[in-house]
Amino acid sequence: MAKKVVAFTAGRRGGNCEVFTKIALEAISKMGIECELIRLNECEIHHCTACNRGPCFQKGPAGCIYKDDVPWLFEKFMESDGYILAAPVWSLGPAGVVSNFRDRVFGPKMDLARWEMRGIPQWANGVVKHRPGGLISVGGALSEHWTSLGMATLYTTTFSVQTNVVDNMNLYAVSEPGEALLKQEHALRAKYLGQNVGHAVLNPQKDWENKWLGPMDDGEACPGCHTSLVIAKPGRNYVECAVCGRKGYITLDANGGLCYTWPEDNANRLTMMGKYDHMREIDYHGKVLFAPHAEEVKEELMRYRAMEQWTQKAPSRVKE
Repeated sequence: MAKKVVAFTAGRRGGNCEVFTKIALEAISKMGIECELIRLNECEIHHCTACNRGPCFQKGPAGCIYKDDVPWLFEKFMESDGYILAAPVWSLGPAGVVSNFRDRVFGPKMDLARWEMRGIPQWANGVVKHRPGGLISVGGALSEHWTSLGMATLYTTTFSVQTNVVDNMNLYAVSEPGEALLKQEHALRAKYLGQNVGHAVLNPQKDWENKWLGPMDDGEACPGCHTSLVIAKPGRNYVECAVCGRKGYITLDANGGLCYTWPEDNANRLTMMGKYDHMREIDYHGKVLFAPHAEEVKEELMRYRAMEQWTQKAPSRVKE
């Protein structure tokens, strides 16, 4: 059976995100891999309302109270052997449909560590697959000053289902319709990203966890996720990658420039071990830290839940 890569785009029809995505898919298709493209803006995706451990945990996305295109998007992802997500940057981060896509299609209900620890849900059809993936973030600002959360947010769609990102493109200064076609170096990168995702799809026998096929000299700080968004808090002697959680150390070179040292970390967010650690901390918090005190807050919680004197109903929720 032919391998398949499904690409999801969050930009406008025929926009720069879509152009770069199609360049990548064109390269992938030449490798004998079936390709599909889905425009998220043409899908009906209601936002998640966080009904605590609701029907989606028992029945999958099809069990959600909102009847929209999400079950179809879920099936498209589950049928795939590789994943591409491309989105424009609007206000520092990607278009809002990306968050709805992540929360409704992926999220805790799709956590592979949970499945391994507690059993694969029947609605998953027994399909557990660590897919390789590629991410494309396209910003219009002239520098990363206004695009800093684009790539970081795209990564959040990959954690729970263990999509192993083997390449990403974090672009800026591409704003006008068709401008993607003026950036020959970006077009080549999109082609190479497609080839890298295609290579990983054609070689499933390899473990692509924490593996990178993109350029090693991309100028990004973290060698794991190849982003440069770091958390640096006063009093610490280390920094932490805001995307994958890897810890690193900073020194200055002879010219006062930043130099990073990143020890190996087999439990960062890009790994299954990192997800196991997260599942265990959630269990510990619920069963050890909170459960003994649940009764203490019960009465006060009910009081606050009943406190509705300031709540304003949206016009759409007011019955005639």
